[in-house]
Amino acid sequence: MLRKAFENSMAGKGTSVVEVVSTCSSGWKMTPEQSNGWMVENMFPFYPLGDLKNVEY
Repeated sequence: MLRKAFENSMAGKGTSVVEVVSTCSSGWKMTPEQSNGWMVENMFPFYPLGDLKNVEY
């Protein structure tokens, strides 16, 4: 997605927005496995992966 956003920008096709969802296991005081599980359970339902809108001109 990042590559596609840069390629579209360089080709003059407009603006792209890429949202990155990440964990902070040390800030959450969880192991990496626990924080990944938390993200899958609590973040992915609200921030689905994939193209939300992909318009080709």
